[in-house]
Amino acid sequence: MESSAVPTPLFAAVRDTDASPCETLSEPLSQVMTLLGKRWTGVVWGTLMQGPVYFSDLKRSIPGINDRILNERLVELVALGLATRTVIDDRPIRVRYALTERGSAIRPALDELARWAVEHLR
Repeated sequence: MESSAVPTPLFAAVRDTDASPCETLSEPLSQVMTLLGKRWTGVVWGTLMQGPVYFSDLKRSIPGINDRILNERLVELVALGLATRTVIDDRPIRVRYALTERGSAIRPALDELARWAVEHLR
């Protein structure tokens, strides 16, 4: 089955101030690399790929992350529409996070990146 979507190029040609050609990452790729490059973002995102999880369980599953950083990363993922935040009105109140369809859509790319890393970085 062919996709009708136009592929986004990895690199976009640009010209610097001296008008010499150079290559730069395309804007969408640059954005995702910046997001994944933030400390803990990839780990949090990857952990959420395993399914919905409560904040406290998520914190326990990521050794070394503190509450403030975990909360910042989750707030960012929610703000970008990549994850949802659901408050469970219980005693004590619990907060559950889950990836949206958009947030889960990166999985094939991350799987390929992981395969590449195993093959080339070991």
